[in-house]
Amino acid sequence: MKHWLVGVLLGLVATLIHLGVMLTSFGDRLELKSFDFWTLLRGSKAPPEDVVIIAMNEASYQNLDIPLNQAWPRAVHAKLLQRLSKADVRGVIFDVLFVDPGLDKKVDQTLASAIGSLPVVLGADSLIRDYSSGSGSFKMEEVLLPYEPFKEKAKTVGLVGFPEDAGSVRRFMTERTSQTRDMPTLSEAAANLSTTLTEKPGDRDLINFFGPAGTIPFAHYYQVVDKEHPIPLEALKGKTIFVGLVLQTDVGPSQKDVFVTPFGKVFGTEIHATAVLNLIYKNWINRASTGTELGILSLVSLLVCSAIFALRPLWGIAIVGGLFVSWFLLGYIFLGNNLFIPGFVLTTIIAPFCLLCSVIYYYFVTRKAELKMLSAFELYVSPQMAKEVTQSQKSLSLGGEKVWATAMFTDIQGFTSLAETMPAEQVSAMLNAYFTEVMDVVFKNDGTLLKFIGDAIFVIWGAPVRINNHAEKACQTALAIQREVKRFNNSKRFPPLITRIGIHTGPMVVGNLGSAKRFDYTAIGDSVNLASRVEGVNKYFGTSIIITDDTKKELAQAGSLAHLGSIKAAGKDEAVKLYTLLEQEMSGDILNNWNSALEDFRQRNWSGAKDKFRSISQQESVLRKAAEFYLIQIQKLESAPPPAAWQGEVSLSDK
Repeated sequence: MKHWLVGVLLGLVATLIHLGVMLTSFGDRLELKSFDFWTLLRGSKAPPEDVVIIAMNEASYQNLDIPLNQAWPRAVHAKLLQRLSKADVRGVIFDVLFVDPGLDKKVDQTLASAIGSLPVVLGADSLIRDYSSGSGSFKMEEVLLPYEPFKEKAKTVGLVGFPEDAGSVRRFMTERTSQTRDMPTLSEAAANLSTTLTEKPGDRDLINFFGPAGTIPFAHYYQVVDKEHPIPLEALKGKTIFVGLVLQTDVGPSQKDVFVTPFGKVFGTEIHATAVLNLIYKNWINRASTGTELGILSLVSLLVCSAIFALRPLWGIAIVGGLFVSWFLLGYIFLGNNLFIPGFVLTTIIAPFCLLCSVIYYYFVTRKAELKMLSAFELYVSPQMAKEVTQSQKSLSLGGEKVWATAMFTDIQGFTSLAETMPAEQVSAMLNAYFTEVMDVVFKNDGTLLKFIGDAIFVIWGAPVRINNHAEKACQTALAIQREVKRFNNSKRFPPLITRIGIHTGPMVVGNLGSAKRFDYTAIGDSVNLASRVEGVNKYFGTSIIITDDTKKELAQAGSLAHLGSIKAAGKDEAVKLYTLLEQEMSGDILNNWNSALEDFRQRNWSGAKDKFRSISQQESVLRKAAEFYLIQIQKLESAPPPAAWQGEVSLSDK
């Protein structure tokens, strides 16, 4: 089957999956998340000045001496309306339910009279109640209408509820039932006070929010009814007034009157006021019908997904990137023009998923042979070496090159004696577990494994992959290996092991060395031999990690090092300055005393050196064996003084 035809078929499958997701409520919720994001990205904007909220807030509760956990006295509402009737307001909308008669009939009569003094819209609501009887349980809708005397005096009644999508308010139209189908929403009833609504939002259209809580202008309730310091009536003239709770304190009815919007939590009164302004100015966010959206998105999905599967992954990346950028910019621009376009699911889930599938398919088809070779080589060499071999024909030929690199040798102290006390199977299991954990550390720090030598490991940094900080990587690896060995010993699966490490930096020849028919990738040279000898020096000083002066010079930060002196390793004619790399910081006084002892030793001040070495052997366990080593050397040198050219170097006869 032709490749492009496979791409079309896979694109069709992806389109059907996309269509299935979009037909679920989950898919629609994801799309609306982009509306939230674009709204936040657009930011707040100044609302028209037609609406003012009279806030039943904490300040008003306090100034009017009303307990926070009680309903507002109707006498106060009557006083508010009497005051507003003098301000020539366009109308008053109560986001408050007056369902039952009050305790005082005269107060109710006063409030009813005040309601009739100007255009007032009262809130209504509906709820579903569970009822039980002898024949079983059933549900029944109950409409909560205003108290009849208030309803008769009011201009109209509106539903206070909002449609919620997974806990967020974005849409206008509350779902109607048989009992509420002819009732307007509170925002529709309020808008009708200012204009005749010839056009209304659809069930899918979205509220065009102006900003977070507090964006709509508001006045404190107590300011309107305050006899001594009332708000000027001119400020309210011609305004549509909303009255409702705007409490920061989560008590009483305020707990039920807070809703999540794209700008966060906003009180229902503010949402009603926003919706009214949308209706008056006809600037709500339009959204196409479900059929239109799905038709357009399915066509785009088929074209995009088919192209992703039919073309190479690099083209797929460009297509997915271009699709996302285009949708993001168009969505933002269209939202500024009061139109919402979906595409979140397609651009962020379906198209990237198709790209991922395309990449995986391409990967397996085009690199099958290379992956086989890579898998084979990774059983024997480091991942870097395996990639070098599979990607370069040069790597498969004989020859080497001279590089400046860092070599590390590790060895298990007393392994031969330990192995003699264990069955061969257990020795094999122990070494396999040990090598696995140690090599994980090596590979994590970009080391190249060259070979296992019995219980020893030979690793280099700087080839075949060139890195500038190879000495630092080697030292970090040595410390990490010691930590890993401690964890290995703490597991108590096998007898405890002690690993000794030697590190040296210098020139070496690295490459494929051997015969024309069989060769190994390895490193040779005097620097490699010295790294091996340095590892063996640990047994004289009782140390775990020793590095040479050449390695120390490559380190950006010296770290926790202690100078061990100048040593002529076995088989070497020249002395090399050696340092032990410490796992923990050592006291500055101890290090100063140690360096002073080494200087006395170099200056042939045997008496002073002996006193200091003895003191150190009693104070610092890490340097105890090293101090004892120098005390033995002093004893030999006192009986057989060194030549005049001697500069404090110590010769070791054994490896």
